Amino acid sequence: MSLELYLIYLATIVVLLAAPGPMTLMTLSTSVRYGHGKALYTVFGSNLAGLIVMALSAAGVGTLVSKQPMLFEMIKIGGAAYLIWLGINAWRAKTNDLSCDSFAEQECQPLKLFLKTLTVGLSNPKGLVFFAALFPQFLRPAEPLAPQLTLLCLTFTAVDFIILNLVAMGGCRLANRLAHPTSQRRFNRVCAIVFLALGGSMALA
Repeated sequence: MSLELYLIYLATIVVLLAAPGPMTLMTLSTSVRYGHGKALYTVFGSNLAGLIVMALSAAGVGTLVSKQPMLFEMIKIGGAAYLIWLGINAWRAKTNDLSCDSFAEQECQPLKLFLKTLTVGLSNPKGLVFFAALFPQFLRPAEPLAPQLTLLCLTFTAVDFIILNLVAMGGCRLANRLAHPTSQRRFNRVCAIVFLALGGSMALA
């Protein structure tokens, strides 16, 4: 792969990952509630989900799903239902002390945060089709495919980690602004509306 082609790919994924999505929202919400340290587990969950989806796409699963409408619909509905469930929980979430000094007292298991984000990342079948369509644009058929695919996957994961980590780092500042229960309730409901919208759009797309 030429340097020029790689830079085009890098610019493409930076723009794609910078756009707000389920992973960005989950990372920000977790950072506000529990601090940057706990939010890193959502970042790791997103990274692992992305790697799994990219590996499946590289293995040709994306092509299979795109040619099997029933399978695609089953996975899509499951992912949409999970996002809607997250939205309902966010709407009903109780208000807590969100100041940064209170984070040490918050109870949240890192494994649950990791698995929740991993589930959201794996439940969106569009990722399979997306990567199956994206990768061929930046591959040179005359060159060995394995090194090229490895570079594309690792680059995507690195950019994903950097952007989500920056989002998580900003959560503490936002938390100080949301320490008041009224502000926190509004934030929870904004998150809920976004999750519901994402789940609804995934189900209807």
